[in-house]
Parts: sequence; structure tokens; C-alpha cells
Amino acid sequence: MELALAQLTALLLIGFGHCASPCWSGDFSFARCCLVDSPQCWGGAFSYERCCRQTPLLSAPEVESVKKLKGEALNCGCSKPDLSHPAFEGGPFTWCKFYQAIMLNQDLRPFYMPFLELSVEMLAACPLGSLAMLLLDASLKMSVKEPPQLAQMPSFLRAQEILQLILDSGVPLMEVTTSGWMVFNQVSVLRSAAQRRGHDLDLTGSCMQMPAPESLSARILQTMMEGINFLPVGTPSILQLFLKDSDAAGAAMSMPTCPLVGPAMYLLLAYSNLQQTAPDQAQLHVPGAPASPKDEAEFMIRLGDQKLRAALSNQSSGALGLMLVTPWPIPELLDLLSHPGRVNLTVHTAMEEILHLQEGHPLWDKAQLGRSSYFFRVNPYREMVSDMVRYTKIPFCGLKPFLRMVANVAKAAVDAGCASQGVYLEDSRVCEFTFVEGGPHLGDCAMWATTVLRLVGVQTRSIAFEPLPDAAALFQQSVLENGLSSHVSVRNAALGQSSGAMTELIHFRGHNGQATVNGQDFPSQDRREVVTIPALELALDDQIPPSWPRIDALKLSVNGAERNTLAGARKLLNKRRICSVLMHATKCKRGRRPASEDPAPGNVSKFAHDLMMFLEEG
Repeated sequence: MELALAQLTALLLIGFGHCASPCWSGDFSFARCCLVDSPQCWGGAFSYERCCRQTPLLSAPEVESVKKLKGEALNCGCSKPDLSHPAFEGGPFTWCKFYQAIMLNQDLRPFYMPFLELSVEMLAACPLGSLAMLLLDASLKMSVKEPPQLAQMPSFLRAQEILQLILDSGVPLMEVTTSGWMVFNQVSVLRSAAQRRGHDLDLTGSCMQMPAPESLSARILQTMMEGINFLPVGTPSILQLFLKDSDAAGAAMSMPTCPLVGPAMYLLLAYSNLQQTAPDQAQLHVPGAPASPKDEAEFMIRLGDQKLRAALSNQSSGALGLMLVTPWPIPELLDLLSHPGRVNLTVHTAMEEILHLQEGHPLWDKAQLGRSSYFFRVNPYREMVSDMVRYTKIPFCGLKPFLRMVANVAKAAVDAGCASQGVYLEDSRVCEFTFVEGGPHLGDCAMWATTVLRLVGVQTRSIAFEPLPDAAALFQQSVLENGLSSHVSVRNAALGQSSGAMTELIHFRGHNGQATVNGQDFPSQDRREVVTIPALELALDDQIPPSWPRIDALKLSVNGAERNTLAGARKLLNKRRICSVLMHATKCKRGRRPASEDPAPGNVSKFAHDLMMFLEEG
């Protein structure tokens, strides 16, 4: 009787357009029963082999939730960022905490055991989150000393079924890619493990063939590999592929027969266009002028998404299995598009979440009326600060006193009516603000401050010294794209005691926002874990224009170079041309000798003594 009811349920669910498993209801879920074989789940018609390894594997509610994937359902209602500590701190599993951990590149393993307790209803509430965890499970199991057969692994089989249903339901791949669940990053990790450890997926077809050396297909594959490793790929690169040795005959110049290749190249070119800084094209079309990079990118994304989705959906062997074993880097390309390098930030988000300003505050009201958003460039890959900005949509400006100072200056400007030209001429100091920043990284603080102060009519001037070349380049792009080049000057250099010397910075891979002076106190010198960057040092005394009568704020985030930076500003300090200095007090000792070797009782006390001396000495 039990078996007959199960079969009848499965047959009835075929009417939904996708067969569903009769195995799951209530607390008897795939997560609880299949990821770890749970004997109490089985009996009668229900067995581990039947319910965990034989399709269909999804329950009826899960099938329906996949079909409804759009809007808020994509990120499972987690669009409002969780600003609490990102690590798992115990308690029941929640999708939004898991989403936060994925977006911020945290360790996902602590979420695994609580995930095993999820009910059918809870799994159906978040199809993409469930897919991400299933891929994580498969990757972890493929990394053990003796990995199980991938084709018999329940998490892999269920992930493949979810992905196939997504494709069949017409959900755009770009919506999955940009949802924040980093699904294709997990696919890429699993792909790497499967190719490294071996697999039992017996797939054939044109997409499984490695291109012949020196062929057009081989050159296209090489271009793809360069693109996913952040080497520039644009129209000249693509033209060169097809025009090079164009007189060669035979198979060498034949187009790849794998249907994934063409759509992938569309998406790669779209990604390249999205990284360009050219402004959007005017609404009135100029005869002969091409579309703007943004318009071209949108067109290629639509076309590439449609064709790639169709090509993957038509794979009888399963889209996920194909992406794992094909030589074409499809998961890596889709993952590339998961990390936008250009984010639109609004100034009032920081006002609300960091400064806790409320409606009625003059700066808050101004932010609702004027141009209160700006483009902000971040690293187009997993990196701590960039991940934080993408997730929270808040500038990563750790010096809250600086933000409060800017808010106070803005409020005074509103009260003085700085937006009025007459008032500005009458009391220019109220309507001016100059600041210098050491270690701005991507320019979070400076971009926010400049945008805010311009809203209220304050004329700003600033110079920023960033020693990391990639961060300085992104900061400069943000300045140019927002039309702030006359207000913000970015210089690729470190601040130090004198100009011309060299220093060395160090940071863990993926954490360049925490780059610090390389010293004995850094916890690792293992080149597999860390990156070192040589940087030119400049002294502030040599860099501040004589036309600047004073600096309203000197903001330092130089992680161990504070003393040398202030030593290089002796003249400015002595002449009282620097009104205020803001720095992270706890970071001043980075890169210094141990306290036991310091001639003073403590580094902090010696630093305070040095600071007082800089104020007295010329």
C-alpha cells in the first residue's frame, strides 16, 4: 500500500512539468536523510538507494520554488545586508546568515551540521542556497583521501537536478550568477577537485575534446583562460584570433563544434566591456558611432545567456556533469561575472547604517534631493574589502570619526547656505574642506566624503597616497567616472619620513585591504599565503602644494607607518598647517620591533613622545 501511494504521488506530480520525489515530507528531508545516511529515515518503499540516488530527488515544494525563481526569491529574502559578525556563532541555520558568509567569503563548513537539520519546507524556501550547500558537500567529499564515486554521490545528483530544472524553467543564468550565492564558484571548486582526484563521469561529445595544438579552437581556449585570469580581452584580441594565419587550410581554422564556446565568448567580451571606463552613450545616436560599452555588454549578456542556457539544457548527460569535465572553463567564466567590479553606492546608506542619522537631519534631507549616488570601483574578484562593499553597499571606511567630521562640516555648510554663491564668497572657509589621506585603499572614505560635501556646496580638495598599484588604479577610475578629477588627486606611493626611499608592504592573499608594513610582527612569510609589494615613499612636506594654506584633516590608515609619515610632515605640523590628524591608534605598532626591544617602556608611549616632538621641531 505504501509503495502504491508513493508511485501514485510521483505520477500525479508529473503534471507539474517536472517529476517530484515522494520520499520527502516534513522533517524527513534530503538534507537530513541523504547527505549523511540516516537509518531512521528508511523503511518500506523508502530506501537510501531509492530516495538519495535515483531521480527525481526534489520534493514537490522544491520543484515549485525553483520555477518561481525571480526577484526576492533569488536571494531568499536576504537583500538587506546583515551587518553583524559574519562567522557562524551557533544556533539554528538561517539562509540569510549563510548568504552573508558566502558573500563575504567566510568559512562555510560550520554551517554544514545545522544544514542537515533542515525540513523540506526550509529547503524549498531557498533553492539557490540549497544548491550552494550541495556543491560544497560534493567538493568536501571529493577532497578526502579516498573520494566516493561522483556519479553515485547524492549531493552531486541533487545539485545536477536543481541546475537542470533551473535551465528548463527559463531562469536566466545571469540572474543565478549575480544572485550573490556564488554558485558557479562552488561549481569551479568541485570541477577542480574532480579533475584533480579523478571522476567516474563517462561523458562524450564535442565539448569533451581537447582542441588540437595551434588550431583556432586552441587559440580560443587560450583566450578564455587569459580572460578568466584578468588579462585584457577585447575586440582586437578577438579579431586577431580569426585573422591570424587566415590563409591556413583545413581543420586548423575550423570553428569549435562545442555549442558552449560561442555563448561563452559573448559573455567574456561582455565582462571585458563592463570593466571599461568610457561613459554611457548619449541618448541621441551619433551616426557611425558604436554603442557604448555598457549597451554592448548588455546585448552580449542577453545573447550569451540565452544561447548558453539552451546549449546546457540540451545536454542529455546533465549540465553540471558537463561543466565539471569539459576543457572549456564555463564555470570559471560565470564565476567571473559574479563579482561586479563597479558598484553604485548611495551616500545615505552610510549615513543611516554607520552614522545613524535620521530623517530631519539637514544632511539626510539633502541626500534625498541631490545627486546622492556615485560609481565605485572594487576588485572584480574575491577580496575582503571588495566583497564587503558588494554585499553591504556601504563604503568600507573604518575611521568613523572622519565620517562624523564630514557630516559635521556638511551640516555647518547647510546652515551657512554654502550652495549660495553669495554666501560662499562671504565666508569661504565654511564652504571649503581640504584633506589628505594616507592608505585610502580603494578610496571608500574620500569618494563618500567628496560626494557628500559637494551635495551641500562645499568645495573640496584632497590628495590620496595609495601604495598598492591595483588599489590606486581602481581609486583613480572611480574619480574619473564620477567627474571628480579636479577635487581628488590619487598618487601611487606610500607615505614615509623622506621622499625617494623604498618600503615593503605585505598582506595575505585576498586581503590586500589589510596590507601593512612588513615586519617581524607579521604572522607569516610563506609566499603561498602572502604577497609582498615594494612601494616608493614620499614625504608629506614635499607633496603638499604651497597654495594650500592648511589641511583640515590628515587621515592615516598606513598600518605601521604612522610615525614615519608624521616624521615626513614635520614642517607642516610645526607651521600648524595640519588642523587635525586621524589614525587607527591600535595599528600604529604594526611592522615595528617587539616592545621588549623598544628603548621606551612601550611603543605607544614612544609614539606619543615622537608626535609631540614633531609639533615642536621644524
